[in-house]
Amino acid sequence: MKTNVLFVAVCATMLACSNNSTVPNRVELPGTVDNEVFAANVESISMMNLQMDDDWTLSGFYDLELRFTNNYIYLFDDQQIRLMCFDQKTGEKLSACTIKGRGPGEINGLNSMFCFGDTLCIQDTWNRVLCYDRNCKFLSILHEFEAKGLKQHILRLNNGKYAQIWLTRLPSDTEQSAIILTDKSFKTISTHFETPKDNVYIYPADGKPYIANNDTIRFFFPCDNHLYSLCGNTEQCTELALPNPLTPQIIIKMIKSTGQIEKMYDYDGFFGGLGESGRFLFFKYQMGKNNYISMFDKHTNSAVSIKSDDDDNLVNNIIRHSVVSITDGKFIYALCRNSDLAKYLEGHDAKLNACLKQTQAEYRAFLERNANYIKGLEQEEREVANVLLKIKLKD
Repeated sequence: MKTNVLFVAVCATMLACSNNSTVPNRVELPGTVDNEVFAANVESISMMNLQMDDDWTLSGFYDLELRFTNNYIYLFDDQQIRLMCFDQKTGEKLSACTIKGRGPGEINGLNSMFCFGDTLCIQDTWNRVLCYDRNCKFLSILHEFEAKGLKQHILRLNNGKYAQIWLTRLPSDTEQSAIILTDKSFKTISTHFETPKDNVYIYPADGKPYIANNDTIRFFFPCDNHLYSLCGNTEQCTELALPNPLTPQIIIKMIKSTGQIEKMYDYDGFFGGLGESGRFLFFKYQMGKNNYISMFDKHTNSAVSIKSDDDDNLVNNIIRHSVVSITDGKFIYALCRNSDLAKYLEGHDAKLNACLKQTQAEYRAFLERNANYIKGLEQEEREVANVLLKIKLKD
């Protein structure tokens, strides 16, 4: 299983707002917090009772991608290059297939995923967009892109447009636009957010740095510590202020002087995932060697956070130990280790409120349904067996 570490890509550029006249909103990320305020904004936590068997991945949180349609749940394991499809209502596994290779419908790695109706589209590392049905059967190639830049992600918006997100490799790259909106034929409609020539991009291993809901695209990047938002055709930028931010100059100095980046962990801003509801943005970040999760209230332009120290609030603990996987604007879907969820739901019965008692009942149903499979796992695998949560934030 991958550990929770950061993969650092240097000599690459990072995003900044192309509208230089725009002054970013500034939000101070708190270092000391009121735990009750955070938990009070969580409306519910429930479980997606997926069926576990030999096709269920145990490779870890950071290799998994999830996408939802009205009828199905698609799960992709990027380490095993394995695709699975579950029934949205019952959690029954409908199909699974390893798609690693160079043949038709096969890939060597994933850049991004999105759904078109009940069809799953996978953008592979060769920048092809391949379509699959509920049986994990390859249907066709939707589009092929010219391979350029360090990273490219394809997102499909609810209005039918596509967003191409580019991270350029070097300042000399001709492609300087970070977000390109296209029509259904992938013809460019508009470009947004230029990449500066003097920056360094740090790519986090846990949590995706982007989300797309309706006609809104959001990105958060460490080292720059700005949240970039394209809402319709309007560019917005929010600076998330940290006491001791990691800057491009610090990274470049470290690399030039020692060739080592271990001391980067002494600075603030490492990013670990992004989610959104109608009112809140939900993200993880690092301040020094402490990990935080925070909710940014879009109505009040303020943030509420909790630190990674132990506390008695079970809602805080459950959310803090989960990994944000995907958000649809209503729910945040997150993966949680079986051992972590058991620790809080099974070990603190007296502290469970009505919401968590229901979640506990759903968790026990999950264990009962998958008892035979879990019984056959080694202890370490049993502890890691991933549980999918639905988190609803109040609006």
